[in-house]
Amino acid sequence: MGSSAGTYGAMEEALMNRIAGEIILSKTPGDVMKKWRLLFELGQSELARHMGIAPSVLNDYEKNRRKSPGTIFLRKFVTALIEIDSKRGGVHIKKFTTTTKDLSNVILDMAEFPKAKSVKEVTEAVDGVILAGKEGQDQPVYGYTVVDSLNAIKFMDATDFLRLFGTNSMRALVFVGVSRGRSPLIAVKIYPIKPRMIVIHGPTKPEDVDELAITLAEHEGMPFVLSLKQDIQSLISSLRNLYR
Repeated sequence: MGSSAGTYGAMEEALMNRIAGEIILSKTPGDVMKKWRLLFELGQSELARHMGIAPSVLNDYEKNRRKSPGTIFLRKFVTALIEIDSKRGGVHIKKFTTTTKDLSNVILDMAEFPKAKSVKEVTEAVDGVILAGKEGQDQPVYGYTVVDSLNAIKFMDATDFLRLFGTNSMRALVFVGVSRGRSPLIAVKIYPIKPRMIVIHGPTKPEDVDELAITLAEHEGMPFVLSLKQDIQSLISSLRNLYR
């Protein structure tokens, strides 16, 4: 995005460049713009007003009805995201720029979807059975993180949990090596940022999943899925196919 004449710090500049770069490189830039607007929890009208444009213009870009945005429009877009969030305490800026210790033994795989997949699509990809939150099957999912449950318990602390969300919280957190599924749901319940859905892998049938885990998912109103994939590698392969 270039220099902002000292208006923003290095953290904000890096995030602005990352968002702009993702939009520029995408074959469907409107989808990426919409993704980032939703990740910052902004409505079209509010963002358009801050950019000084009509909501219909932003809507046309998000629906890919207009050609790829130019430099001036792109700068307005990413600047508006940052400025609005900064006025609200910078919660999302901090979330998208936080870095911590190496968690390669915990996070087995992670990806962001350039275009949303539905909860239903993710469920089908992992040969899943929905245990709770069936009413949320049409909700958008923008990525996934595969987590080694045992290593997560051993090596993660509360400040590391944010790393599981990658660049956005509208994702599937997939916990593998699970015994009955209680621990992942307890962790999600107490953490202030919630994923779009939870997938567990380990139990071989729904009856083996802890009833408390299902109850917690229902209380959170979150889709809770048991993957019946044969092994972890096939599970990861299926998730990667969603990205392609």
